[in-house]
Amino acid sequence: LKFSLHRRADATRNRHSTFPEMRVAGSFVATAVASSSASAETANPIRRVVSLLQSMQVKIEAEGEKQDKLFAKFQCYCESNTAKLADSITDAKAKIDSLATDIESSTQDRTQTVADLADAKESRESANKAIEDATRQRNKENAAFESTSSDLKTNIAALDKAIPAIENNMEAFMQTGTSALLQAVKSARDVSEYDRTTVQSFLQAKGQSTEGYTPQSGEIVGILKQMQDTMKADLKEATATEASALADFNELVAAQNKAIQAATETIEEKTEQSGQLAVQIVQLKNEKSDVEEQLEADTGYSQQLGEDCEQQTKDYAAVKQTRSDELLAIADTIKILNDDDVLDLFKKALPSPSLLQMQTSQRLLAREALKIVRAAGKHPSLDLIALALQGKKMNFDKVIKMIDAMEDTLKKEQVDDDSKKAYCAKEFDETEDRFKELAHEKERLDQAHGNLDATIKDTKEKIAALEQGIKDLDKAVAEATENRKEEHDDYVSSTAQDQAAVQILEFAKNRLQKFYNPKLYKEAPKRVLSEEEKMYSAYGGDIGTTPAPEGLAGTGVSVGFVQIKQHTVDAPPEAPKVGGYEK
Repeated sequence: LKFSLHRRADATRNRHSTFPEMRVAGSFVATAVASSSASAETANPIRRVVSLLQSMQVKIEAEGEKQDKLFAKFQCYCESNTAKLADSITDAKAKIDSLATDIESSTQDRTQTVADLADAKESRESANKAIEDATRQRNKENAAFESTSSDLKTNIAALDKAIPAIENNMEAFMQTGTSALLQAVKSARDVSEYDRTTVQSFLQAKGQSTEGYTPQSGEIVGILKQMQDTMKADLKEATATEASALADFNELVAAQNKAIQAATETIEEKTEQSGQLAVQIVQLKNEKSDVEEQLEADTGYSQQLGEDCEQQTKDYAAVKQTRSDELLAIADTIKILNDDDVLDLFKKALPSPSLLQMQTSQRLLAREALKIVRAAGKHPSLDLIALALQGKKMNFDKVIKMIDAMEDTLKKEQVDDDSKKAYCAKEFDETEDRFKELAHEKERLDQAHGNLDATIKDTKEKIAALEQGIKDLDKAVAEATENRKEEHDDYVSSTAQDQAAVQILEFAKNRLQKFYNPKLYKEAPKRVLSEEEKMYSAYGGDIGTTPAPEGLAGTGVSVGFVQIKQHTVDAPPEAPKVGGYEK
């Protein structure tokens, strides 16, 4: 639009630059024709020429003033648009730099957001795995507790039935089944082997003859009550341990669920933020491309406008100089023709106007008019006038009508040019309004950018708080895991020590059986000889038949190598049935 308006303005100025010459030519032709068509002219022809020149001088000066005003407006147009284009170019360069910075910043933010999103997903997966591992371990612990609790409850129930029966009706008890009670006695902890054997002997001998020594029921009841108290304490301890482990498990699961929830919220937030940043980057790149195209267009138009304004200034300077030369020539001519001596000379040379008219023929006037028309330049209307002047049957009335029509056409073109100028001014105003709207839009975008910066800062603070919370949670889980390991190690060590103590008591009991009851004595396992040892023994060598005593006090029992099972202890073998004591 700007280039079109500029071309129209150039065309209008080009027409304006030819208007004076065309009007001068028309005036000369009209004057010449009027001079030839006058029927009875009595004025001095020199005076008529001077009047014509003076009229031309006034018209040229008026035309010059009008052209000066138009050129002043054109200069204003050049200056204002050059300044606006310069400001637009400066603003576009600054905006391009700003958009490049925004694109780089948004790209970095999106890279960080994608990294944070990956970290959140990894954190959620870790929390889910921790819950799965803890659930698996909890199920194992709960299964062991259920088994131990069931055994203890069964044994306690058996003792609850047996103790009142022994206390109230010994004979009736002796007739009932004792398998459950025997199982309870076998699995009892913290009971001396003597007491265990005493109860087992009592229960195994209930259906046999009671001749000889039989332990009193009071002693048996005391032992059973001690076993009952021990089992209830074990059940209570196992229940408390299970409840504590369950509470720790629930606390761990709750903490991990919170971590999963926080990671899920972070994932959703970061996913949305990543999408928004991607859209923002595309929009910024598109806006930067648009601004670069506008900058290129404004730069090219500014350069073209500068060249056109410079060329029009040079052209108008030439037109102005030509007009000054023309006015100077007319003034000099008038001065010459108005000189008294020249007038006297013309009076002598031209005694009367009729003589001048007789000497000047119509053809001569036509030739002079044709010269003036050709000197005025190229124009379709002037070409038609020149063609009419060259005809043999020349009628100056038609020529005068053509000149008048040409003058009317030029006036209409002047009106059209004025309307086009108003249209151009309107377009310039609308363009300026558009520039203002774009400036307001820029302010709004700057404000939105500031809001996004504040949101990003707040999000970073939230992420830092979540990361710190995850670190604290990991630390708490690590501490809980360490405490659980220590509890497990203590349990394993305690169980190993208990088992070692039972084995040592078995060893001591077996040693006493060797003296007091040889039938129940169990020989130590014989040593299995290797091929080398067999060959050595065959040749009379003494390699021994039993292994050298090892372990605690030569018993062969070592705490570090006791075979144990979690939450269970192998019961000792069933004692054989024996009769009364004999010396």
